[in-house]
Amino acid sequence: MKFIEFTLKEGLLKRTFKFSEITNLIYSKKNSAGKTTFLRAIIYSLGYPIPNTKGINFKKMEFWLTIENANKQYKIYRCDSYISVDDGEKRIEYSLPIDLCDMIMHITGCNNREIINNLLGAFYVDQEKGWTLLNRGIVIGDIHFNIEELVRGLDGRNCDEELKQLKAVEELLKKYRYMMSVNDYQEALFEEGDDIEYDTPDEKIEIEVEALRSERESIYKEIRQISDIQRKNKILVDYISDFKLIVKSDSGEEIPVTKDTLLDFDDNREFLAGRKRVLAIDLEKIDKKISKLEEKKDNNRYLFKVETAIEAFDSNIKKIKVNPIETNNIIKDLEKQRKNLKSVINKKTITNNSVVKELHDCISKYAKELGVNEEYVSPQRDYIFTRDLKSLSGAILHKIVFSFRLAYIKLIKEKTGIVLPIVLDSPSGREVEHSTVKQMINILRRDYEEHQFIVASIYDYELKNNSNVIEFADGVLTFSDAVVIKE
Repeated sequence: MKFIEFTLKEGLLKRTFKFSEITNLIYSKKNSAGKTTFLRAIIYSLGYPIPNTKGINFKKMEFWLTIENANKQYKIYRCDSYISVDDGEKRIEYSLPIDLCDMIMHITGCNNREIINNLLGAFYVDQEKGWTLLNRGIVIGDIHFNIEELVRGLDGRNCDEELKQLKAVEELLKKYRYMMSVNDYQEALFEEGDDIEYDTPDEKIEIEVEALRSERESIYKEIRQISDIQRKNKILVDYISDFKLIVKSDSGEEIPVTKDTLLDFDDNREFLAGRKRVLAIDLEKIDKKISKLEEKKDNNRYLFKVETAIEAFDSNIKKIKVNPIETNNIIKDLEKQRKNLKSVINKKTITNNSVVKELHDCISKYAKELGVNEEYVSPQRDYIFTRDLKSLSGAILHKIVFSFRLAYIKLIKEKTGIVLPIVLDSPSGREVEHSTVKQMINILRRDYEEHQFIVASIYDYELKNNSNVIEFADGVLTFSDAVVIKE
């Protein structure tokens, strides 16, 4: 996958940037000139929920991004939660964040969700979280990376049932722990001899809000179900078309079985799309009602002075009935179930998984080349799942993180055929020497020549003379100051 062209627009300001298929340097002579904003805008235009940078609101902007994957171009347009993809044959509209995974599947050709969910963490290294993200954690914003998921996906292993059970157990565990917290709070109140038992004037509003939230959840679930049906319908039609079936009518006419000849297929597709739009409008109406009720509740604080907030809270807490012994026993049982499920998932993920060894070998190779002592990159295969980051200094962690990312990119290419871009924001950390960064870039040029590189920095690392350079003087939206220097 390579970035070809990128356009961003806010109001009347609009600018287009072109990328080299090989090396691109996002450069400025000083910090805070727009480099990070520019990279995040590109990732945002891919559909990801990227947080804004200071003074920039992505939701109020429009983005056009042209990418190439497997010799095919995709033109992507994004505005807030709306995103569309034109692959030259058809244009598909998606609604974010619900359809993000389906959209990434479309442009990459990969249908494994555990791989798709971890692609960004493999190829994008953000300046804030990226250089400390080793094998699990936050990529940027609320986007996470998990090596166990990626390893399962790359080896084609399925733990869906166990993962569903684990999620259900953890949700129950959280609720029962909340119940124990309520019991502890009640005991503290009774010890203080506090006997407040009156209701608050906002209880009616709270009931209405909860009812609306329940209705909202139901609508949201239906939207997701429709999205799933649309996806499955497409898969089914493609599957039938591949068989090249032919049916004969009563008149003897031979008719090929395609989506065009399937009765009511287009009507059904339009119905689902229409239903989805109606539900989206209903969702917006409910959100407005909830907002108005919340506003009304805020106003009541000034109109009524019956009791303080803490008194109201204590009063409501005392009304809740909790059996501490039974609740504690349930918590212990759920913790045991969670431990057992994690053990099963871990075994199904790691046991006889060749991807684990391949990742470890690749990580060890690059870490040693960058001068990392073997004591930091354990020869044991389970090192790639380590949670021990405290023992790693800044420079050593920087090198190991880089080695992990290269291994992810390499294995993703070998197992799926996806040639990911490599996007590095500010590769020079506080304790990282320029010679180390140059060594990293040399590795990229030597072993990853099929991949597109995008490096953002205030240092040129001798890239200016043989790279496409996009230079910013004072912010990505100060278009009059932005200069694009072509190859």
